[in-house]
Amino acid sequence: MKKTSVSFRLGLVFGVIIFFTVAISYFYLGGQLRSLFYDDLKNQLYKKLQLNRQLLESRPVQWDDITVSDQWADDVGSALELRVTLISMNGAVIGDSYIAPERLPFVENHMQRPEVQQALVEGIGEDTRFSETVKEDMLYIAIVLGSQKPFAVLRFAKPLSQIRRLEAEIRRGVEGALFWSLFLSLIFGALTAVFLASPLRHIALAADKLVHGDYSTKLQVKRGDEIGQLARALNYISDEMKHMNQQEEWFKAVFSSIREAIIVTDSNGVVMLGNPAACRFFNLDCGQMIRTGAGRKVTDARLLDLFERIKVSDSPIAKEEITVMTDRGERVLQVSAMPVIKDNVSQGTVFVLNDITRLRNLERVRRDFVSSVSHELRTPLTSITGYTETLLEGAIHDPENAKHFLQIIHQESEQLTALINDVLDLSKIESGRINYKFRSVNLGDLVEKTLNLFSRAIEKKGIALHLHFPEDLPYVNADRDYLELVVRNLVDNAIKYVPEDNGQIWIKAFVADDMVRVDVKDNGIGIPQKDLGRIFERFYRVDKARSRAIGGTGLGLSIVKHIILAHKGKVEVRSRLNLGSLFSFTVPIVRENHKTQSNT
Repeated sequence: MKKTSVSFRLGLVFGVIIFFTVAISYFYLGGQLRSLFYDDLKNQLYKKLQLNRQLLESRPVQWDDITVSDQWADDVGSALELRVTLISMNGAVIGDSYIAPERLPFVENHMQRPEVQQALVEGIGEDTRFSETVKEDMLYIAIVLGSQKPFAVLRFAKPLSQIRRLEAEIRRGVEGALFWSLFLSLIFGALTAVFLASPLRHIALAADKLVHGDYSTKLQVKRGDEIGQLARALNYISDEMKHMNQQEEWFKAVFSSIREAIIVTDSNGVVMLGNPAACRFFNLDCGQMIRTGAGRKVTDARLLDLFERIKVSDSPIAKEEITVMTDRGERVLQVSAMPVIKDNVSQGTVFVLNDITRLRNLERVRRDFVSSVSHELRTPLTSITGYTETLLEGAIHDPENAKHFLQIIHQESEQLTALINDVLDLSKIESGRINYKFRSVNLGDLVEKTLNLFSRAIEKKGIALHLHFPEDLPYVNADRDYLELVVRNLVDNAIKYVPEDNGQIWIKAFVADDMVRVDVKDNGIGIPQKDLGRIFERFYRVDKARSRAIGGTGLGLSIVKHIILAHKGKVEVRSRLNLGSLFSFTVPIVRENHKTQSNT
């Protein structure tokens, strides 16, 4: 849309107003002048008629000769510059200053002339019409002569052309005056428009900057009229908007930094506002909501139910726990809801949702941990207590049984010791109290040392061992002791669960991107698909009876997972029941160009 300046529009308005004012004045003055001249002419003719009427109180005797009466009409007409007509009481023209005497007998009877008829009735008559005699418009005024006994009608006539000429001359003077008045008025209007528009232009520029977020412009107010009031109002609005903008920035900073999800809904349950935590949590486009005001309908049944209860009760709800399905899966939320009431009408609801899923999971893990530890400790302690009581009751004097019982007590003690050590190690790892000593580590040497520890077990079960380590395998950045613990746990599990005589273990290392990946594969009993997701949980065992029988604590894989995560790597498992398992972990490559042996 094309912009038109205020000064142009004001000038145009002033010009139109002045133009129509001058035009109306022109036509009004013209009409008034015409009426004024016309009335003045009638008054002059009437006065002249009255004067001649007084002079002719009685009919002159000489008027019996039509030549004499016509001569009188000619003399008076010449003196007064008028057309003078004498009309007898029977309507015959006995004298006319415009007509020769010899033609008078042939002039049409004037008894039916309007001015004559009016004069006979009222004493004086007038009419304006086109004269066939002189061929122009004339003003006629007639009066009856003879106060005692009327003897004639005296009529004066004046051509209207004289009035028009005088009127035209005056009009030309008026038109000139009006033209200059119009011209000067337009110039004055244009200057006034520019003068008025100049402060308005400054106000418009300041308002435009205000709209675009520039609050630095201040208008100089030196006047007390409406424009000054407008400038002061704009300065006040600028200060208020600057203050509100600062408050909005503070509000956004505070609102965005709150970790809890905050959702504001209207009275229809449409989400109108949400902080970044809520937008990430429920996959909302908060920016779109802020820009357009368009919201998103709450779809979760539990939230809808909560909203309806808030709407009906008009009372706040504090720390109610609900479970909802989000893009991140099922989450447990602690909800606080406060209705927004105005004039006893619900305007919406403010929800504060705290994701306590991790807290509840930790509580569940703690309960499971306490339960598992209690169970794991109870089993060997029960065996130790039982066999000890049996020995004390006399079995100690039976050398064969006593030795067997002592072996079982020793075995359960070792299991208990291993469990306690693993619990302590896992506790230190999870609490972050371990100070890892990262350095260059040769994976080949580390795996070889670990396998030496299990050489007797490997030989005893007749396991075929397959190693695949490239000669140019780069060093990794790791804590050697804890990385050795990872390898030892994986190798120990593989040895425990492969079958005797035909068991096989493959250990392979290779570079994957900027990491070294190590695969420990076996042809053991495998892991069911349903258990793969929980295999790294503490105390989780696929076959609890078998695991306990072979001396497992259920904490080894959990320790492996936490150590690898601390090394910024990842651990994975793939397995099929009765077809073996493949455990893989990655550790980062040393970034330095040279390799140094780690201390053993």
